[in-house]
Amino acid sequence: MVRLVRVRGIYATALAALALKHGFLLTDLSRVLRSRIDVPVTDRPPHVTLKTSDESLDEILIVGFPWEAGVEVERAILEEVREASVVRAKLGLHSVVDVVSIGGCKARGPGGVNVSLEGLTECPGEGERVRGTVVKEALKVDEIPVVRYGVELVGLTVRVSMPGSGVSFSKFIRDELRPELLKAIEGRVDLSKAHVRFRSGANLASPSEVSEEAEKLFNEASRLVAEEPSEEPRIVSRGEYISLITLPKTAKAVMDSLRRSLYPTVNRHHEIKSWGGEVESAIVDFAEEGVKRGLWGPEAGDLAAEFIASKLSESRRVYLRHVTPDRRRISIGPFTVSGVSRGRGVGEVQVLLERVFRSYGTYDGLGVERRPGDKGVTRVNSSRWHVVHEYYSYSGELIGVYVNINTPPEVGSTDIKYLDLYVDVVKKPGEEPEVIDMDELEKAYVEGLITEALYRRAREEAERAVGMLRSNYP
Repeated sequence: MVRLVRVRGIYATALAALALKHGFLLTDLSRVLRSRIDVPVTDRPPHVTLKTSDESLDEILIVGFPWEAGVEVERAILEEVREASVVRAKLGLHSVVDVVSIGGCKARGPGGVNVSLEGLTECPGEGERVRGTVVKEALKVDEIPVVRYGVELVGLTVRVSMPGSGVSFSKFIRDELRPELLKAIEGRVDLSKAHVRFRSGANLASPSEVSEEAEKLFNEASRLVAEEPSEEPRIVSRGEYISLITLPKTAKAVMDSLRRSLYPTVNRHHEIKSWGGEVESAIVDFAEEGVKRGLWGPEAGDLAAEFIASKLSESRRVYLRHVTPDRRRISIGPFTVSGVSRGRGVGEVQVLLERVFRSYGTYDGLGVERRPGDKGVTRVNSSRWHVVHEYYSYSGELIGVYVNINTPPEVGSTDIKYLDLYVDVVKKPGEEPEVIDMDELEKAYVEGLITEALYRRAREEAERAVGMLRSNYP
């Protein structure tokens, strides 16, 4: 079955190229993107929507229905970018599930996933069975799915909820189409028993198709509401497949190549655009206008990235934006910028950061006491798979070195960001380097949070860091 894919956001052109490469059919294209593509497209309701995450321009959100469509498209993206992390929803948004209460409006769900219950007049007693629908998914380590009492079935054009009543419309439904949609479901859905939500896909289907899907979902929802919940937790009906792919610097370079197959694109296009600033975006647009006119080549993007990074020295407070594959976001700092310089490679930037500690504590990984007046020196190279932290005492003696293994840092005008890879390497003066937190890397790989390519690269970089520490810090 051919999957229909809709693309939105800063990666739209690259994702369109990827979709075409993997045999998917594009649908509901923007006017700008349609002008860049000379192959057949359609305007049918999409099976999969790919767009930039609302939380981070480094992430691609995948929303797929049916479930298998989302899985297929995610697999194609990861096959292309190779080095990436991915967080997948545990149950699927709008999945109908049977759960067993464990007390306090909490329940044991399918696969041992604990869920929070809502939509009940009071919390069910321990051991009581409940049939509900996943209305909020867990895509962060500190979240659990939310299940609402009742049945909610999703389709390409509508969503039907029971118990419920009336209708509502997606904000993307055209005003002139709404009366026609209401008339189409008249007599086919009992709106005193069910609520019908017209999805954006209704814009792309005929009223008869919308009414047929609404009636089908209403009949199935009626059956599921009347049915007793199962003895054990289970997924009764799959909803939407949801996942978030985090694109590190190397993956963004792949996206640049894909975009270039459809439209003139400079190097580092997505890296610079992902900072989200108007100035950065304007610089990229200007560089690409020059490529279109034949004034220069894609390497203009490397110069643009280097220019933006040079502005880091003007920032008073600089942070390392440390993001883990399970989407924990940690700001490390603030640092003072001691210097920004060009590296040996094209577009390569070296940054020297410093900070003076003002409180007692312990240096992570080293197990050594930190005292007020101690100094930290951090070395960042935009082409290296690590960041080096050196720690010195008040008197200037080296306390130890901590090498954080991560994807090549992206250096912006105010911050530096990277995807942390869990494993680190530490060394104290006169001692052998030690690899730490390898178990966290292994766990992330087993759980599917990182691709095999990224897993192998992290192990290799840890080994290289051991050799580097032996040579540079005897």
